Amino acid sequence: MSPRKQNAGEAPLGVFRRHLGPILIALFAAAATITTLLPEINGPGLTCDEPYHVVQGQRLVTALGEQGIAFFAPANIRENFPWDNVDAPVQAPLGQWILGMAQCIIAARFAPAIAFGLLALLVGSWTLRREGRLAGTVAAAGVVLVPRMFAHAHFAALDMLTALFFVAAVFAVSEAGNRGGRWWHFALAGVVWGLAMLVRLHGVLAAAPVIVWLVWRWRRQAIVPLVAWLTAGTATLFAGWPWLWLAPVTNLRQYVASGADRDPVNVFYFGQVWADCKTPWHYPWVMFFLALPLGLLALGLLGVWAKRRCWRDEPDLTLAAGTLLFVLLVFSVPGTPVYDGVRLFLMAFPLWAVWVGIGAKWMVEHPALAAVPHRLRVLLLALFLLLQGTGTVIYHPCQLSHYNLLVGGLWGAERLGFEVSYWGDAVNEPLLEQAVARSEGKPVLFGPNLAPLWQAASIEALSPALSRSEVSLEGWRAGESDSGDYRCAVIYHRRADPAAGDWILANGRVMEEHTYAIQGVWLARLVELRVSPRRPDAEH
Repeated sequence: MSPRKQNAGEAPLGVFRRHLGPILIALFAAAATITTLLPEINGPGLTCDEPYHVVQGQRLVTALGEQGIAFFAPANIRENFPWDNVDAPVQAPLGQWILGMAQCIIAARFAPAIAFGLLALLVGSWTLRREGRLAGTVAAAGVVLVPRMFAHAHFAALDMLTALFFVAAVFAVSEAGNRGGRWWHFALAGVVWGLAMLVRLHGVLAAAPVIVWLVWRWRRQAIVPLVAWLTAGTATLFAGWPWLWLAPVTNLRQYVASGADRDPVNVFYFGQVWADCKTPWHYPWVMFFLALPLGLLALGLLGVWAKRRCWRDEPDLTLAAGTLLFVLLVFSVPGTPVYDGVRLFLMAFPLWAVWVGIGAKWMVEHPALAAVPHRLRVLLLALFLLLQGTGTVIYHPCQLSHYNLLVGGLWGAERLGFEVSYWGDAVNEPLLEQAVARSEGKPVLFGPNLAPLWQAASIEALSPALSRSEVSLEGWRAGESDSGDYRCAVIYHRRADPAAGDWILANGRVMEEHTYAIQGVWLARLVELRVSPRRPDAEH
């Protein structure tokens, strides 16, 4: 009998005790993230996408407070959701609502930090009910110990929220089947799926594996569950997004098309710059396996091996594996935009953590280790897992630059032609403080400025050093910045868009004492600019 069935009627206190492992790991994950959020207190710098999502979220929260019920009037919907403008990207609102509310209460970065803890708890508890305490606890740890997962938990963007709601949507379907399989169980699961789609377009990707799984498991009896799930999910999407009310078919089509209908993002991969829709098919697979600590990769493979003959007997695990495989396959299809490391398929890591937990259980309980006391086996496993956290510690606060030992870490990844730093998180407050000190009151140049409308301006507004000194931060612009009056520049090492860094390095002197580096690879630098011949004070 499975652990889940054995404990179906367990008292709440017993449930709490059984789930204590995942609960403690989830609390630790949230606490560790919250204590390292601020750029001025050993946290990562402001990333490119954060200002946009936070500002949009604040707009929605403010508009609802000011307009009340009139928020849902057609004229106000058009104003609050300005997607009729072809230059404005279509964004589902739930993730921005969450970030906006968090910003109004305390700070937007708290939302993904809490979501990170909830994701670890969700994965750990779901695995525990199927494979027992050891597997569930290790599965929760398998979420937390991935350095890039820990990094994304710090950023007020949609990625961690997307992973949480996507995984919850998939797991809710399996729970619906296990709790009786009635139509309303699947309708509730459909509501969770609708919320995932309201966070981000990625929620749509859950439909294919869920539909295939339901038909495979229930055969002809899948019709009612499918209708209930699809109807509830679609209804939730429309109910939660007033913009869709204005022109349901047209606006839904625009939303779905927005994933590819936009300006391309450059990707640096194996020493070459690619447009995001032309990235080689193997990019998501290579990046996924290089982002996992080697121990978690090995335990996950052990878990897959342990269940190689049990697919029909354990349909829940089949759904988890099928969804993971489908997500990676989708981003492998030629023409599908994929960029910025692993963040677009971040939900693959918590799904892999299920197999990490299963692999750990298989290893500890293997007959070959029967002569070793069980407590000693568990202790050795715990020490092994602790070692997997060294990457998070070594790379902090720039875990987005983490690569595992398969390529020799960041040092080897740079030499093999992988991206070093793509989002600006290495531009931290100490570096900005030094820039202010060297600026002589002049503006500080910044690059690459990927979002010209807000990236440099947002860093300036949120940096205590820049705000106190009233020194401005100006984004580098080709053909314009070369005639400005600057004394220094701050750059980060994004190899996909090298123009700003190349120009600044060619026209300045790197201040090595103010270079942020990991494993000898620089991620951000302060550059003292030479006086340009085109400047008024060129004679000096």
